[in-house]
Amino acid sequence: MRNYMLWQKKTNYTGKVIIGTIAGIAAGLTAGLLTAPRPGRETRQIISGRTSETLSEMKKNLAQTREKVLHKAEEATSDI
Repeated sequence: MRNYMLWQKKTNYTGKVIIGTIAGIAAGLTAGLLTAPRPGRETRQIISGRTSETLSEMKKNLAQTREKVLHKAEEATSDI
């Protein structure tokens, strides 16, 4: 039980670090884009393009992770 509690505590800490890092990166990129010496229209186009790229990458990574999880679940159930 103690090992589980230590594992859970470590997992929660890792998740918080990852979320904090992602939030910091997003805030830094947003501040950098908004203070850049470009016209508003051009900045909005850049933000829109990067958002689309990021979303497509996230969808691809999510699909790959989903496939890996399903494969592992099938392996685990076949072992049982």
